[in-house]
Amino acid sequence: MEALIDLVPAVADILKELTLVVVQPSAGKGQFELGSFPVLETLHCGGELSTVQTASMLTHARNTLKCLRLHQLQSIRENFIGQDCSFPVLEEVEISQCLSITGAGVVALLLAAARLKKLTLSYFNISGKEFKELERHAAPLRCLEVLQFNHGRRLKDLGLMLLIRCCPRLRVLNLSETFITGELFSQLRLPHVSQLEELHLKKCEKLTDTGLVEMIKVFGASLKRIDVSQTNINGESFAGADFDFVPKVEYLDVTACRAVTDKGLFSIYTKLGHELRILKACWVTRFSGDSFAQDLPFAVKLETLELGPFSSVKEHGAKTIFAKFGGSLKELRMNMAIFTGRTFADLAVARRQQPPPVLELLDLTVCFEIADDGLKLILDKYGSSLKSLKLGQTGITGESFQDVELPRLEELELAFCSKLTNAGLQAILNKVGKGLKKLNLRDTQVSEKMLAGIGEQCSALKELDLSNCKRISLNGLKKILYSFGRSDVLIIMADTAMSEEEYMNMDPIPS
Repeated sequence: MEALIDLVPAVADILKELTLVVVQPSAGKGQFELGSFPVLETLHCGGELSTVQTASMLTHARNTLKCLRLHQLQSIRENFIGQDCSFPVLEEVEISQCLSITGAGVVALLLAAARLKKLTLSYFNISGKEFKELERHAAPLRCLEVLQFNHGRRLKDLGLMLLIRCCPRLRVLNLSETFITGELFSQLRLPHVSQLEELHLKKCEKLTDTGLVEMIKVFGASLKRIDVSQTNINGESFAGADFDFVPKVEYLDVTACRAVTDKGLFSIYTKLGHELRILKACWVTRFSGDSFAQDLPFAVKLETLELGPFSSVKEHGAKTIFAKFGGSLKELRMNMAIFTGRTFADLAVARRQQPPPVLELLDLTVCFEIADDGLKLILDKYGSSLKSLKLGQTGITGESFQDVELPRLEELELAFCSKLTNAGLQAILNKVGKGLKKLNLRDTQVSEKMLAGIGEQCSALKELDLSNCKRISLNGLKKILYSFGRSDVLIIMADTAMSEEEYMNMDPIPS
């Protein structure tokens, strides 16, 4: 350890970044004699550094330091920044798994770093009550824009509120895996207009519907992104929420909120959906989509909707989702929904009365009940704009493709489509082959004879997945490869009937 430390002064004049992680502390040596670091900008300390040693490092680098990371320091206390030390250009601080650092120590650091823009505390052990000391100073965190408190189970609403009051420029607040409830935010009065744009509350298991509503009221019209994934909210309290502003939320993530009901998600969308572009609601098991048959008080602007797996979406809910959001959506993922699409006939009829669709990605993977007739009704409505279509593990044969138009399709996934026939695949390639760039036929029963001329039909193809296609032999693969007449096509052949030796002994592909 001491031998390595002795090397540092030799490069101190040019050193801009230093990582010092002590595994075994030096016996009898309390402070490093390192001299100054005239250009050091990034310092990462970890391991068994003592309070005195850490303070020494920071003192030597204080005038130029822009980024400070403290990781798994086991024994430092509140005076780890040194006596009367200030950091005139420090902009980013990350403190992770330093459980012995006290709230007073964090406060001392914040007061010493007047230009701090980003603060991250992970796996910490403070409640935040010490932040009251900050209010005795004039705008101590006037430059702070990003505040991340992750895995802090002792952090309380009140302590957090004390800190937020001192951050007039705060734009990102990440409280993932804390015990924040949000309910005390009804008492928070900011001395400034909120500029917060992102609120991350992932895995905040004590967050309540009431608390979330109160937090949104505080941060209000500036919020653009909200992440409440894997929390216990149900959303139904939003029905009675009264906001004195028009929300500008563009991104909402309620993934794996198992308590969110169909009515609850509709209530949330009704209150926050005015400008919403992206809604992620995967693993929301109580969502069916039926509530969205009701009228909305604004025009839909949603562009990305992610639902499933394991939602409760069935025929009526699926039709409602297509009808309500189909005109604005660019990406729709509805994995494992239980519907056939056979009731969607009026969607295709309405096509002539509405603007052309803008849907570019449609993912119906593991929608087992989708078959050719239902798929045709969907593609009649949205096929003209689709670039990516994922139909893995559906019940299609492919033969319905001969009657639809897919002029822009570039990616088609048919993996595990056990009912896909050679005639169906031929209909698909006749319709979309020329523009197709990626085709997944994994675990299907298509024959090598059917694919023998695929290179000519799909002249733009870049990737072809034939994994576990047991009906393709070595000779069949040769014909497939040679049909492209070029070597820039990626063909995936995992778990096929062909042996590794046969594959390795193949002739080179013509250039």
